[in-house]
Amino acid sequence: MGKGYDASGCDHLCPLPFALTTFPLYTSPTMHAFAILGSHPTLSLAEIAVVTDQRPSHTHNDVAIYENLDGNLIALCDRLGGTQKVGVIIGSVAAWNHDELATFLTSDLITESAEGKIEFGISVYDGGDSKITENARRSAQGLGIEVKNRIKAQERSARYVISKAPTLSSVVVRKNHLIDRGAEFVFIITREEILIGKTVAVQNVDAWSERDFGRPRRNAKQGMLPPKLARMMVNLTGIDVASSTIFDPFCGSGTILMEAALLGAQALVGSDINGEATSDTEANLRWLQQVGAGKLPPFKLFPKSAQTVAEDVVPNSIDAVVTETYLGRPRRGNETRQEVEDAVAYVANLYRESFSALLPTLKTGATLIIAAPVHHIDGRDVAFDARTLLEPLGYTHSPLPYEPIVYHHKEQLVGRRIWRFIKN
Repeated sequence: MGKGYDASGCDHLCPLPFALTTFPLYTSPTMHAFAILGSHPTLSLAEIAVVTDQRPSHTHNDVAIYENLDGNLIALCDRLGGTQKVGVIIGSVAAWNHDELATFLTSDLITESAEGKIEFGISVYDGGDSKITENARRSAQGLGIEVKNRIKAQERSARYVISKAPTLSSVVVRKNHLIDRGAEFVFIITREEILIGKTVAVQNVDAWSERDFGRPRRNAKQGMLPPKLARMMVNLTGIDVASSTIFDPFCGSGTILMEAALLGAQALVGSDINGEATSDTEANLRWLQQVGAGKLPPFKLFPKSAQTVAEDVVPNSIDAVVTETYLGRPRRGNETRQEVEDAVAYVANLYRESFSALLPTLKTGATLIIAAPVHHIDGRDVAFDARTLLEPLGYTHSPLPYEPIVYHHKEQLVGRRIWRFIKN
């Protein structure tokens, strides 16, 4: 079985105070672990915090280090929408030493890899010291070649996987079977030490892409909520999804309901003022079952507005509302500030009317996760404060970790702020 190694900053590799005796399964009561976060690190950190009740001991850009991360990391990575990779910390060094690192990586690969060709790769991440990171990245390929030669000297076949990018993507790790047939070693360069990690799981990029682009119904004109964001929003409820009824009153083509179904929701409810949208949602949910996602939970869909659908929903039956409401008309980029402010005011009124009407459908203590529009114009944000709208109606703001959380790409004129509320 694999050995544990200390992340104490010593200049040699030495045993950790715990042993990864279950290393092949990557399951342990507690373990020192790392996460490589997605394109919106703050949102990714919030998702991990809600799902695991853990916060990192160290973060920098897209890297997070956790001292006590419980459970099966493979299952965790599969559940999360905002994390590219997860792995365990297996060692540390005070400085980059080519011979010492080559000896350590070779020993690990020979000991932990099954018979047959060993496939491995190396990624170097900036954990807070960009200068040393750049030096380490220039040295990484030579280190990989040295490890490959040492493995061959022990009469084992080896393949060293490289990439033009400074780190191996989840796609490269997955398609080259590095976790199954060897390892991806992750070096995280902090100002105090160089942590050595070993990737345990990566996102299944093909599955995410298939649910985004391969589903039968997509409506880009109405706006497309990315499946990863939908998954993160469901996770941010913090509830036991498997025993819950999830409601999306602005369901569009059903992205949120699809992700809730994959997380094992007990039941689903959706509505949309556009009848074509609810038809799209049903088609996408049926497709999800056809492609092997398992048995769908019971679901009900209503071609009605959020202001009027409550009469069709059983009172006090909803455990969580997860939704992206109408964000406003698509921006052209030449709007005046007054036009943007008017658009924000229109959506604010929609919020007030909709969440007031939906209140009777929710159980006491039900959770709401809402993506509200944030417009960007003249270098400033224009948005409404959802607290001033919802709290007078009977909801309480339940701050998410790391608030405020805004999902926004540079090229977008409209981003989304993620809010969490609880029904009183």
